[in-house]
Amino acid sequence: MSGTTRTVDVRRAGDRAVTAWPGIESRHAFSFGHHHEPGNTHHGLLLAHNEDRIAPGAGYDTHAHRDTEIVTWVLAGALAHADSEGHAGELRPGSVQRVSAGRGIEHSERHAVTDTADPAAAGLHLVQMWLLPDSPGAAPDHEQRDLCAALACGDLVVAASGMARDDGGPGVRLGIASAALHVGRPPAGRVLDLPDAEYLHVHLARGAAELTVADGPVALRAGDAARLRAAGRPTLTATTDAELLVWEMHEGLGG
Repeated sequence: MSGTTRTVDVRRAGDRAVTAWPGIESRHAFSFGHHHEPGNTHHGLLLAHNEDRIAPGAGYDTHAHRDTEIVTWVLAGALAHADSEGHAGELRPGSVQRVSAGRGIEHSERHAVTDTADPAAAGLHLVQMWLLPDSPGAAPDHEQRDLCAALACGDLVVAASGMARDDGGPGVRLGIASAALHVGRPPAGRVLDLPDAEYLHVHLARGAAELTVADGPVALRAGDAARLRAAGRPTLTATTDAELLVWEMHEGLGG
């Protein structure tokens, strides 16, 4: 569309930078680690959006974080988490975890399954997202919620939010007053109204869908993402059974 400024920037799954360690493949939406992309450092408040596949017995040994809100969503398998604040447990599909690193925390994240008879032993597939908190230097914190029942409706569910409107909702609390993560598992044919926000980040984790914005439709496949800016209230139609993660952000870095 010559002469028209699009409100959506589509990033295809195969175009993401990849980091590989033994038993781990991590695909990065933004500049990350040694993959330095000066023009691709963030979108809105979102600093990292990594899609990881982790083999049985593999994972991330104990490492440190500071002043980061870390939100993790498991698509398949089971993630074992343990941190220096005494939190330990497993995260499986349908549950969301928020780790607030605050003034400093150490944690490990590994494939949780050692019993090869467990269906989750085939492989761990997750998306992990990082954002900066509103108030640095806070005490580290951890929260995890099971959203399976809420997701059964096929609509978007608030998985993590710092917005006052979401107090008491099904998701975990986020240390950012202007951001929320929505997760949905729409069946084929379902049309979802996406939030109206200055910044949206839509990641299609499974299936196929069509994203409709004011300047036309965009086809998305598993692993694709769309970055939207001041796009009004777009819609997404699942063309197959799908799973998606949508970040709603009402400001960007620097306000």
